[in-house]
Amino acid sequence: MSLLKPLALTFTKTALQKRALATVADKAGNPFPTHIQAFLRDFKTSEPKSIIDLDRKVFGAPLRRDVLQRVVVWQRDSMRQGTHSTKGRSEVAGSGKKQAPQKGRGKARVGDMKAPHFRGGGIAFGPHPRDHSTDLPRKVQEMGLRVALSTKYAQDQLTIVEDFNQLESSKTRELNSIIQQTYGEPTLLLVTEGHNERLELAARNIPRCEVIHVDETNVLDLLTYDNVIIEKSAVQILEDALKTV
Repeated sequence: MSLLKPLALTFTKTALQKRALATVADKAGNPFPTHIQAFLRDFKTSEPKSIIDLDRKVFGAPLRRDVLQRVVVWQRDSMRQGTHSTKGRSEVAGSGKKQAPQKGRGKARVGDMKAPHFRGGGIAFGPHPRDHSTDLPRKVQEMGLRVALSTKYAQDQLTIVEDFNQLESSKTRELNSIIQQTYGEPTLLLVTEGHNERLELAARNIPRCEVIHVDETNVLDLLTYDNVIIEKSAVQILEDALKTV
């Protein structure tokens, strides 16, 4: 009897066992819940109205400081104007005449007065207008948003409200009164689903309050402001845009 036949049977049994274990692991799924919960609050009073589910992959992602640092640097690079400019020796105004004879003075040789080592001359290796923006992969940008939102949720600095339509007018006094009585002194970032002219006009003259649309949500603003208040409808848009497979 050949010795290869028992070995082949052993390999076949091992392969079947591995396949069965893989099938069981696939059926088991993720032991952690796919959602986390948060209070849905009233904007004027901050009183809880109900409890809503949030996508764990968007609002419960692991906190990655390295990803936040990369995204913030990328954003700030794009914000730089890059308009700094200096004139070289060929650009400054002045005569090109040689200022002294080449020989006979007992001093160093000199050319025209536009040289960098003369007062009023050109700047050597000075800055010129350029684009400071850098590249960052799209997946890293989206991960940065998930980490920033998860950080605010973990630090209890994220408030979800039904809507901002409770403002009766666009007066700054009314919105400022709500902020002082309900939310105190921290800086606030209000994220709306769409255009809310009444809220934008009311918040325009409050230095510690900023209103942005949900499609303008970015990591730098989320980290700059102490508390973030998001409309319930805007939360759904963020989850649809940032959820992972």
